[in-house]
Amino acid sequence: MNLNPGTYQLTAQSGKLYIYTFKEGMLSAVAHDLLIDATQFTINVNIPSTSSEPAGSEAEIKADSLKVICAMKDGQRQPNTLKQKDLADIEETMFKDVLHPAKYPVITFRSTNIMQEKEGTYRVKGELTLHGVTRPVEFNANTTTGKDLKGKVTIAQKDFGIKPYKALLGTLKVKNEVDIAFDLSF
Repeated sequence: MNLNPGTYQLTAQSGKLYIYTFKEGMLSAVAHDLLIDATQFTINVNIPSTSSEPAGSEAEIKADSLKVICAMKDGQRQPNTLKQKDLADIEETMFKDVLHPAKYPVITFRSTNIMQEKEGTYRVKGELTLHGVTRPVEFNANTTTGKDLKGKVTIAQKDFGIKPYKALLGTLKVKNEVDIAFDLSF
């Protein structure tokens, strides 16, 4: 199944845009991988009706709209592991020490090329601007119904001038690699 032609505007009401962070370091056993939800975003997608026209996509995420949902363990949600105060403290640290949304309020993506690799699978190339730095990214986006879009891209925080969070003299750290996943409906 291929994506249905049209121009679409997707928001948080259209599906989910999640960020996954992962722990590392000598004390990682006492830390948590995290699931973070982007609660304010707009994604514009243009799927042309003919193959001679290029497809395109643009996304804008409000950096201060990221909310920690829960801890993760072995890819599974652990909703009762962190208390509300823990979640609030993590968000405060994420904004204050990592993302700096007052200085970099918006995260953007703009496609430069979208090619269909096989039915239902598209290779997306584009530029991601995060923390004031623009870098190329590539990922696959898949559809099963022609009205949905799912995918994941892994980025390195350091590529965007972000110093991965660490504590306790570096014995507890967030890995440099972060996954951004989306599951959207048109």
